[in-house]
Amino acid sequence: MGIFKRISDIISANLGEMMEEYENPELMLKQAISEMENSIRTALQETAKSLASEKKLAKEMAHNENESRHWQERAAQAVAAGDDELARKALSRKKEHEKISVALQDQLKVCQEANQTLRHQLDGMKAKLAEAKRSLATLSARNKAAQVRKKIYARSGEMNFDLDDSAFQTFEQLREKVEQAEAEADALAELQGIDPASWDRDEVGVSDSEIDQELEQLKQAQNSGQ
Repeated sequence: MGIFKRISDIISANLGEMMEEYENPELMLKQAISEMENSIRTALQETAKSLASEKKLAKEMAHNENESRHWQERAAQAVAAGDDELARKALSRKKEHEKISVALQDQLKVCQEANQTLRHQLDGMKAKLAEAKRSLATLSARNKAAQVRKKIYARSGEMNFDLDDSAFQTFEQLREKVEQAEAEADALAELQGIDPASWDRDEVGVSDSEIDQELEQLKQAQNSGQ
């Protein structure tokens, strides 16, 4: 069963309330849009036929009005010629076309009013279709965004942070080993009566006098090379 049964159903439809009633609002909107487009195509055809009828009535009425004026002129000519009998016949034909014109005018008025209603209905259906398409586009965009968020959250829940924890643990273990080694070295130095601050020089057996001697040799070598 279709969502819409009449043109008035489409125009008066509250899309927001309809989407709340359906489990799958996106599918509902697609179905509604399809039915609207079909209804608009039908309405366009009916409106075109009605407009064609209006044009036909207007043309026929104009023809009878012209014929009425034509026989009016013929009657005047007959009177001028002194032919009363011919004038009566011309006036009789004039009256016939006048009556037809009056009848056609009434029909044309009804047709014009009907066409105006059809045009308004068609405009209303087009506006409702545009609203439905905007709603569908918005709903589709929101749905896609929601699906992306769901995937992100799902991936976040599956992530394993053991690697980062392990890296921190390894760093802590290394730091503890270095600090332990430093503490042991300081303890040994203290036991042997050695100042740890002097290790940088003493442990390699280099004295200040040796360094000064080599520096003086470098200076002399440079001076002799100049």
